[in-house]
Amino acid sequence: MKSEELFEALEDISPADVRKARSYDSHRKAAWSRSIALAACAAIILGAVFGIPLLRKQEPALQSMAFSNFNPLAPEVLSVMAVYPESLDVKQSTEEFMESDEYWSWRKEYGAQTFRTEGLQPGMAGYYSALLEKLLVSDGENTVCSPISTYIALAMLTEVTGGNTRQQILDMLGAADIETLRENVSALWKSNYADTPSLKSLLANSLWLDSSREYDQTTLKTLAEKYYASSFSGKPGSEEMNEALRSWTDESTGGLLTKYTKDLSVEPDSVLQLLSSIYFKAMWENRFMEQGTSEQLFHGANGDTKVEMMHMSDMMPVYRSASFTSVSLGLRDSGSMYFLLPNENTDINALVSDPDVMKAIGIISDDSLSYPMVHLSVPKFMVAGKVDLLDTIRALGAADALDPAKADFSLLTELPNKVYLSKAEHAALVEIDEQGVTGAAYTSLVMAEGAAIPEDEIDFVLDRPFMFIVTGRDGSILFAGIVRNIV
Repeated sequence: MKSEELFEALEDISPADVRKARSYDSHRKAAWSRSIALAACAAIILGAVFGIPLLRKQEPALQSMAFSNFNPLAPEVLSVMAVYPESLDVKQSTEEFMESDEYWSWRKEYGAQTFRTEGLQPGMAGYYSALLEKLLVSDGENTVCSPISTYIALAMLTEVTGGNTRQQILDMLGAADIETLRENVSALWKSNYADTPSLKSLLANSLWLDSSREYDQTTLKTLAEKYYASSFSGKPGSEEMNEALRSWTDESTGGLLTKYTKDLSVEPDSVLQLLSSIYFKAMWENRFMEQGTSEQLFHGANGDTKVEMMHMSDMMPVYRSASFTSVSLGLRDSGSMYFLLPNENTDINALVSDPDVMKAIGIISDDSLSYPMVHLSVPKFMVAGKVDLLDTIRALGAADALDPAKADFSLLTELPNKVYLSKAEHAALVEIDEQGVTGAAYTSLVMAEGAAIPEDEIDFVLDRPFMFIVTGRDGSILFAGIVRNIV
């Protein structure tokens, strides 16, 4: 049977059959419920320089988002507006929705879309690996990033660049040409966009322009059609435009990044500000029991600390390499969260450049998976960090964009002085507990003018530094990080 036929057969299983299976599963695991939250936000900003305050913990409100109707600067809003898919977030509970015919119809269509873009992931493996190697290595501090956030931001950057500047970014992203990149990003966007009671994976893009300048309308149209980016114009530096930008960002990220957005602004000398966001909230296939959480020592890089350790026992996918072991937990209608624990004599920093990581998360095919009974222990944790991306972008091969003498942004606008990438920052946060995982990230790009044999049963205890990766249903890496210390 072909893989496509198998996929369609699986999707055609009736709700009644699933209810029977669920009844058996609930009998076998009566103590486990199925609700956990995963919220991930990413904001990509191109144009203004702004401060980065500390991120406060805040549970974002679940909401549907209709950005095509957002009109923050009327009457100065440009006519190039992106059209977003219709929300399926109907007024019913998650369980009611998952028992409905509407859910199974959506699931089949969404599954078919993500099935098509799974094939794009191997081509992105080089970019993922290079980025993790640059952003996750540290002498002892926690690190975290959002690879999909930076990928989409840089893909959009290619649309406003030309010549060798564009080619360097295409090479960095592993894209053969701009047309291929456009189609791939559009497909990835569709595969990672969902707005239902059981899954929130909401992506949105916008461009913030200077109304006194002229911009290429063909470029803006391409960004709207291929990247779902709406264009807004106003007076850079004005409080009206700053407030509009903050409002759009708050709406697009569910209010999770308000400690960042309160200082967001469009500087008076900015040429363009580009913002891309993702808000993600999904359920675990099986959740941790709160009553099973216990206090335990975590042997961190900076010493031992007492942590709240969550526990679960089940048959789980396990990958073993010469330097680490990984276990993954599934997310309902989405991807997985992977926990990678280095061997006792392996430096945690070595994992970021280990090619077996891409095999462990399924981006590169490998037959080393086993499914033993795993006694999993995972600490509650919160990691956050901010890094300068300029050296990373330069090291990954796109140096021309950073050089005023070489940068080519002519496909966006013609200015007497050279436009170049003057500042690039990336910040992210991921936190987990029994109820779920929350995450936030933004990438700021400022344009200024001028294996071993598996065992039948294993203990997998994350009581020392470990790596984690969160993926979407098509395998896209949404978040990755290394937990070295827990406070």
